[in-house]
Parts: sequence; C-alpha cells; structure tokens
Amino acid sequence: MATNVTQLMRDWLSQWEQATNSLGAEVLRSPEFIRTLHSAQAAMLTAQTNLQPLVERALAAANLPARSDVEELAARLTRIEAQLSRIEAAMGAAPPAPRAKPSRTRQPAPREAI
Repeated sequence: MATNVTQLMRDWLSQWEQATNSLGAEVLRSPEFIRTLHSAQAAMLTAQTNLQPLVERALAAANLPARSDVEELAARLTRIEAQLSRIEAAMGAAPPAPRAKPSRTRQPAPREAI
C-alpha cells in the first residue's frame, strides 16, 4: 500500500510540474505580461531615482554619510595609497612585511560524555 501511495504522489507531482511549466511558459510568452513587466521595471527605476535624493537628505540630516560620500572617500583613499607607494618606491623603502598571525594556544573545552 505504501508503494502505491508513493507512486501516486510521484505521478501527481510530475503532472503538477508539467502543468505549472506549461502555464509559466505560456504566460512568459504573452505580450501583455511583457508589457506589464516592462512597465513595472520602469516604475521601479523611476521610484529609485526619485528616492535617492530624499535618502541622501535624510542621511545628511542625521549626520550620516551617503553611499556617494563613502565611494568618494574610498576613491580618495585609493589615490592616497597609490601616492604613498610612489613615495616609498622613490625613497627605496621596502613595503612592510605582513605580520605573522599568533599561534592558536587556546583549545576548546572538552565535551562531557552524555
């Protein structure tokens, strides 16, 4: 009896997958769906564009950096590091060697037998 129920479930699942796949393929091919998807994507892009200045103003009011501020700082830091590397190279200084990690001496507590 268990085998019959299992087989029935497998058959039902297979039929359900086929029906869902055919319905999905049919929907994805329809021009209405494509137009709706395009409209939704355009609306989302417009909303994102309009929301960005509001978020930046809110972050500025909270004295927090916006994404553009962080990106600008990262670019400045990259330029400073490059300039520092050029100065070190001109002075003949070798870059500092990476420090070795300390050895692990602490061991986990032993597990108690249950």
